[in-house]
Amino acid sequence: MDLATKFQFMDLRSTFLTGSAPFLRQRLRPISSPIATHSFTGSNHSIKNTTFFISRKPINPRISAKLSAIAVETSVAETSVEDDIESLFSNNSVDEVDHKRVNKQSNSGASSISSGVRLENVSKSYKGVTVLKDVSWEVKKGEKVGLVGVNGAGKTTQLRIISGLEEPDSGNVIKAKHNMKIAFLSQEFEVSLSKTVKEELLSAFKEEMEIVGRLEKVQKAIEGSVDDLELMGRLLDEFDLLQRRGQAVDLDQVDMKISKLMPELGFAVEDSDRLVASFSGGWQMRMSLGKILLQDPDLLLLDEPTNHLDLDTIEWLEGYLNKQDVPMVIISHDRAFLDQLCTKIVETDMGVSRTYVGNYSEYVLAKAAWIEAQYAAWEKHQKEIEHTKDLINRLSAGANAGRASTAEKVYRNLLVY
Repeated sequence: MDLATKFQFMDLRSTFLTGSAPFLRQRLRPISSPIATHSFTGSNHSIKNTTFFISRKPINPRISAKLSAIAVETSVAETSVEDDIESLFSNNSVDEVDHKRVNKQSNSGASSISSGVRLENVSKSYKGVTVLKDVSWEVKKGEKVGLVGVNGAGKTTQLRIISGLEEPDSGNVIKAKHNMKIAFLSQEFEVSLSKTVKEELLSAFKEEMEIVGRLEKVQKAIEGSVDDLELMGRLLDEFDLLQRRGQAVDLDQVDMKISKLMPELGFAVEDSDRLVASFSGGWQMRMSLGKILLQDPDLLLLDEPTNHLDLDTIEWLEGYLNKQDVPMVIISHDRAFLDQLCTKIVETDMGVSRTYVGNYSEYVLAKAAWIEAQYAAWEKHQKEIEHTKDLINRLSAGANAGRASTAEKVYRNLLVY
């Protein structure tokens, strides 16, 4: 495709090109003069009467310098175009980006479940010690599963297997779709104390902010490439590729998502510019949770989320999570917390899982009933053994020897039951 055709197919109305996305507008400055004027000629390209502006909109004077710092932090290292022009170009082709976007938008998967995750006969050992030997359960949309068991039963191991941090020795982890986004909120909240609240929430969008930084660099390179049409053509291809990436990750929705989420997390508008370090551990937990939810996960894993939280914050967390429709798996020693949230309890005991429908209190009652039923079945079995032994003793002599042999077979079967 020649350079003139590339100009023709560039989406000049794109929000990623004009800079209408709030944070992108802060990064891409308008160009007051055209990049390509009346005529350029070269060995491979010819442009006549072509005018191309990257941006026609003026910069909003109330630009935030903080977002610029985030983009610099998450983008590629700052280098001059002259020194390292090749660093501006991606390894991915446009077709690969389109393929990723299709995959991201797809709601279907090759598995047999419509939502969530299913574990089937999962086992896991460490240095010869079996932690999980037969674990099977699932979590679907709208469900909140509580994982319970004694310390060392393998609860966190199951979360790590689901999230892909570890592989099972055997068994299957079936996901509703192959590109499923799984968020893991661990016991230690990951926040940067030196950032503001807004900056901390923006850090959830590392890919998006990297795109912003690269768009700015490519724009500058295009401005400086008017004498090298071959280079300009490559840079225009790269700019188009970055636009497609921006569209694939919903680039212009970032600021809107953060503005909507902050009041839901309990933050006031003026808290945006406050340092993370000025907030308590409970509020920092809200920031960590907020960063996870901003990524629109398909599954949320929470490992002891109430650790070190005061009662008010725990109650807020209960209410907030109850409103979420995303499937969740929760590990917590706080029985009241599990009571308020869980729709299903999965107990892991001696490496084997068992599922109980309901919250923690209902699980306690159901397990007690199950233990009682198991004991009643054991007592009945013991009586059958004693009865069969008596029958063998009475039939052992004379003409009843054949019947005694049959009874002995029944007895042996009862012993291995």
